[in-house]
Amino acid sequence: MSAKKIVQKIVLGGVIFNEGKILILQRHKDEDIFPNMWELPSGKREPLEDSYNSLLREVKEETGLEVKIIMPCSVFDYQIEKPQEIRDSTQINFLLKPISATKVKLSAEHQDFAWISYRELKKFALSELTRTAIKKAFKLIQSVKLQK
Repeated sequence: MSAKKIVQKIVLGGVIFNEGKILILQRHKDEDIFPNMWELPSGKREPLEDSYNSLLREVKEETGLEVKIIMPCSVFDYQIEKPQEIRDSTQINFLLKPISATKVKLSAEHQDFAWISYRELKKFALSELTRTAIKKAFKLIQSVKLQK
């Protein structure tokens, strides 16, 4: 057991799909955690904040997109060790659909974005947890005929 403080976090992730593709974001090269890695739009839920509102807020902050929540699609856990603490996070991912425009406006946390197909997954530096979550989302989208 570590002597470091353990901080538990709930992270909400958005698997935004449109026209058979899913949106991923590239973390800024200057980020102290996972620089240049690709990820889903996501962020931590603030204390006493409703999870759905947190998800919609984070997606808007990171992408500029207005989205509607379709359904939960996956959950994964990860830990990040910092000098003073260990962040023990649970990420809950939801399928999302843009409400109108799909023009992405990135926040300062990210340096690039891509709308990717299932076949393009291997081209991007994603964590295995994120890659698996995206694969599950593609399968779910296909199985419930959410393509359009």
